[in-house]
Amino acid sequence: MKRVLACLALASLRLGSQPADGGLIGVVSAPDTLPVPLAAVQLKNAETSALFNAVTTGKGEFALTNLPPGRYDFSVSSVRYFARFQKSGLVIQAGSPQRLDVRLGFVVMGGTPGEGHEPALSSLRRVAPRGPTPRMPDGKPDFSGVWSWPIPTDAGTAAFLPAGAPNGSLTPATYCLPHAVLWNNSFVKMVQTPKLMVILYDDDDPAYRQIYLDGRPHPKDEDPTWYGHAVGHWDGDTLVVDRVGFNGKGWLDPGGHRYTEQLHVVERYSRPDNGHLEVETTVDDPNVLKTPWISKRLSILAPEEDVREYACNENNVDPAHMKTGK
Repeated sequence: MKRVLACLALASLRLGSQPADGGLIGVVSAPDTLPVPLAAVQLKNAETSALFNAVTTGKGEFALTNLPPGRYDFSVSSVRYFARFQKSGLVIQAGSPQRLDVRLGFVVMGGTPGEGHEPALSSLRRVAPRGPTPRMPDGKPDFSGVWSWPIPTDAGTAAFLPAGAPNGSLTPATYCLPHAVLWNNSFVKMVQTPKLMVILYDDDDPAYRQIYLDGRPHPKDEDPTWYGHAVGHWDGDTLVVDRVGFNGKGWLDPGGHRYTEQLHVVERYSRPDNGHLEVETTVDDPNVLKTPWISKRLSILAPEEDVREYACNENNVDPAHMKTGK
């Protein structure tokens, strides 16, 4: 009997030493081999549809553990200048973590791979200045400064209705009209006062937005505009910006999705330290979205940079060279 128990115990020990789950590790890098931080890594089990998510570190590293053996769909998403990476039928086995390194490619913009990618690479290379959060005389965070092109930390899920689908037209900016509502420039300058914050852009027309901080409501009879009317209030150290009054004439995002005059955008700005700006954006338009779309992004302070004068209609050769979207 003792021998039987000993054998059972030994068998149990051997079985217990065999990992029941697997794992996946790797590094995500840009086309120039620079590590890509804050990229969204996802595995979806092909049989159960269970999702496993990770975000790359500052060195571009990711690790997914406790993965049931099986087949998975693997994807990596990062800043919009880099194409989404996808791999189907990835087999995860029990035992030590498997390794899969990913080199992201450029999205084709204007017909040329890599064209216009400089802001994304610049953001990835930038080192955030250290220090505590600067504050206004009233103790609220001061968002003033020049900020780099933002890196998405959570792209969220946008469930569009047919009315929001791109129609294949060129971006309005091709014809010197304002960029998409959710467009992000290479650099933006934020100038904050107790009653007003102004955001200046170096690649847009108009090249500014105004956010009123004096407690005023939205106008009742304001004419709709490209970027809407914005008022802000404080939620602790977070500035909550409410935007309405859009004209519905342009694009919602760089992907060409449409929106209507019912568009409502809420932005939550926070500055956890001197060098970082975090923005959470909630987009709601019942005419084009099934549910509100929430996304997050991170910008790094760029004190050595500045925004520049911009005039779209000077030597505008875009219409003759740009490809229509699909």
